[in-house]
Amino acid sequence: MNKVGIIGGSGFAGEELIKFLSSHDSTSLIAVSSRELKGQPVSQFIKESELNFVDPDDEIFFQCDFVFFATPHGISMDKAKYFVQQGIKVIDLSADFRIKDLQIWKHWYNSEHKDPEGLEQSVYGLTELNRDLIKNSNLVAVPGCYPTASILGLLPILGSSSKIDSITIDAKSGISGAGRSTVNSSLQEDIKENFRAYATAGHRHLPEIKQVLEGVYGSSLEINFLPHLIPAMRGIYSTIYINLKDIPSESIEDLYKKFYKDSPNIHLMQDGEVPEILKVCKTNNCQIGIYPSAIENQIVIISAIDNLVKGAAGQAVECYNLICGYNQMQGIENG
Repeated sequence: MNKVGIIGGSGFAGEELIKFLSSHDSTSLIAVSSRELKGQPVSQFIKESELNFVDPDDEIFFQCDFVFFATPHGISMDKAKYFVQQGIKVIDLSADFRIKDLQIWKHWYNSEHKDPEGLEQSVYGLTELNRDLIKNSNLVAVPGCYPTASILGLLPILGSSSKIDSITIDAKSGISGAGRSTVNSSLQEDIKENFRAYATAGHRHLPEIKQVLEGVYGSSLEINFLPHLIPAMRGIYSTIYINLKDIPSESIEDLYKKFYKDSPNIHLMQDGEVPEILKVCKTNNCQIGIYPSAIENQIVIISAIDNLVKGAAGQAVECYNLICGYNQMQGIENG
């Protein structure tokens, strides 16, 4: 029975982690931190819990076998190394260990990275791409929500022999992606009966998307990414336009079926179906649809996930399960 702790348990992703890890048969959740809720019962999130929130610096976290960080960026890169040095495995849901290039990190996050060694050792926690690397990792960087939906929609075709001209990702998110404090303060009212783009000058998830996709493709890619907020609490919906220099000899549908044949969370749409946020909400699934375009040599891919599950906590537990040798979906199906 592994002992695990969650640092940053009061946010939306932290709440999902509490639910999943509390229902995990091979896991004992022994500590959950929150500075603002310190001393209050965790049962406000899950009734069966007998824990109280503790300070994130509490020594109890060094009694864990695994520590999950569900914190804003800038925290885990300061603390993760102390756990790793003690043989405690870290699964980080923040952005701190996703972007490998230190200069790109500095540009997008306006700070020097505090743990370059950890950054070099970390494994990008997309199970559909890095399953074997994750199994042997001491420090997993869980992908962001937008990157998860975008990358899963593109992996099969970028891993084929197709030559890509450009990619445009038109992505929409429910407001929970902004975090609990932002949603509780004003965002929920602002977006009611509304729909708008944001970060039009550039979004921090773009370099993460480019890093992974260019790694799979083997050379640089022209990628345009624009996020939007929709009047829903949760979900990511990405419509992706791929302009090809040539059409692959194998059908696009067959490429996707072969690539994802052993991926339990990928659901490919049949003829006449389209992905829907409602159908992936509160699940660890990703729905992907492939569609023709009116533009020559262009393909349209649509992907949908729950940003708090497949885009955060569920994916983190997938990585945990792979490291431990458990069934990949253990704890997630029951959460």
